[in-house]
Amino acid sequence: MTTPSTSATISPEYRTESPRPDTWRNRRALAGVLAALSAMAVFAVWWLSVMLPTGQAMEQTAFVGSRIGARFVTAHARSLLHVVSLPAAVGLVLVVLLGALWRGSRRRALWAAAAVVAINVSTQVIKYLILWRPDYGLSLRFGGLNTLPSGHTAVAASAAVALIVVAAPRWRPAAAWAGALLAAAMGYSTLACQWHRPGDVIAALLLATAWGAAAIACGAWADEPAELGEVEPGEHGPAERVSAAAVLGGLGILAAVVALALEVLTWRGVVDGGGVVAVAAGQITRTGAFIAYAAGAVGTVAVASMGMAALALLCPSASTTGKR
Repeated sequence: MTTPSTSATISPEYRTESPRPDTWRNRRALAGVLAALSAMAVFAVWWLSVMLPTGQAMEQTAFVGSRIGARFVTAHARSLLHVVSLPAAVGLVLVVLLGALWRGSRRRALWAAAAVVAINVSTQVIKYLILWRPDYGLSLRFGGLNTLPSGHTAVAASAAVALIVVAAPRWRPAAAWAGALLAAAMGYSTLACQWHRPGDVIAALLLATAWGAAAIACGAWADEPAELGEVEPGEHGPAERVSAAAVLGGLGILAAVVALALEVLTWRGVVDGGGVVAVAAGQITRTGAFIAYAAGAVGTVAVASMGMAALALLCPSASTTGKR
């Protein structure tokens, strides 16, 4: 009696094969473009929110708005900031990397580790050695020091990037959702606790996306084609798995539209209310302050969701051969 072959036990529509080399090259090229655009966006955010007087006034308005209702969220936010500290994030990254090594994914583990180091080191270098903050009378809370990008957000985002890079195709959408939630929660916590302004958080998320895309573009998956076609009996096919990451990206785009609309309202409120002089004097309406704060919070969710979804979709995934 012959034993049925493995291919006979797998539904034909879920039979897979490794992606073609030209498809993988296209993904790497797109990852390189994403890395470049995200890096440029970091400096664009700095210019708009730090160098321009109106940008600083909008950020200060959001900072004031973060105090509204702070008693309801500050305790939870501080708990997250203390739990997801640098040692905790390092421990999480080590667990992720050790898991990848245990599964034989040495190349991905090394690239993920490189991305984590690059994200956190570049955050400190950019913040303290490259960028600066002009004094428009709006920086008393931090002594006039530059606070962009946010170090705490960068730590959480680097762990999210590492998780996505080392995750197998079947688990990558879930990794993207978990990573986006972790990064957005950390970024929001720094806003709620008045540790950072929205621009600081968004710049850190963009920087993490840039380094994660760079790792993919440089070939984090280049020598592991064997993993790219795995579909077990009864599992969802690649289209279903990819759609989960696409949904995350779609939600991020929707959040970005909402955040942009709120930013426009904030800009109009600052300009019509007297600009930098009025904001520096504390002449900020409660409604205007809350709108600015909401814009920063929603923008944080938008950038975290779009960035992590983009990284997940750029990593190689199984491709169906089609029904026979």
